[in-house]
Amino acid sequence: MKAQTVSLTIVAFLIGVLAAGGIGVRVIREVRTDDVTRSLPGSSITAPTYPSSGYFVDPDETLIASTAVIPLSVRQDGSSLSIRYDLVSRSPIAGMPDTGPFLLPSKWVLRIGSTMIEGGPADPDTRVALFDLPQGARAAEIDVVEIINPLAAYPLNVFFGLSETNPRVEIIDGVSIELLRVSEEGANTIVHIRIDVGDPAIPMIWIEGAGPGWRPAVREAGRLRVDLTWVGGDLPETIRLRAHGTQWIEIEGRYRVSIGKFG
Repeated sequence: MKAQTVSLTIVAFLIGVLAAGGIGVRVIREVRTDDVTRSLPGSSITAPTYPSSGYFVDPDETLIASTAVIPLSVRQDGSSLSIRYDLVSRSPIAGMPDTGPFLLPSKWVLRIGSTMIEGGPADPDTRVALFDLPQGARAAEIDVVEIINPLAAYPLNVFFGLSETNPRVEIIDGVSIELLRVSEEGANTIVHIRIDVGDPAIPMIWIEGAGPGWRPAVREAGRLRVDLTWVGGDLPETIRLRAHGTQWIEIEGRYRVSIGKFG
């Protein structure tokens, strides 16, 4: 998965979220508003200040940003190994459902001796990391389990324009918006939009008209298409729209997961 754009505004937002969750952060002075990098250096997040118990949710938690990754079970079936885990957010994000997900640990690695094995969940809603072990390897032989460069969620709010000469715009990596056609319905103008999501891990995105003259958008059932009704007179040559919802930002780093109690 490609990581998403980081701007100074987004960095400030993330700092606020992490601080609200009790996570230590420092200002990232090197990030500029015109940065094209789309990840947050792990060094920008300082070690959290833990309560006297030494943990927030569970003694075996791995804290990433404001979310605790908690291993629940380890199961081996032949050469297949699965690590079931839970995600508990300590700082819900405004504008997002309380149930999240706020974190996507999409890449996991485990080490047995000198052998590194990659794995991870099949999709964002499956909280089970899957691995194919070498022939004869056993779960009890695992030396290290880590999550690599996890993705943290934050709200998306992007303004963009479509026109007959520029009918398709990529608003973030993996998501493009396309103008299909414009039709008339009485005195109103209907703008038909398609949302093209190339990455299945991208959370839900909504499209609506930007500014006055628009009625609420209507999403076509079972399809990534939206019908927008313009009632503001002649339709502008450039149709101004707004995309909002959720996107991911990559947090660079390696985060060790403790599964010793399941050995």
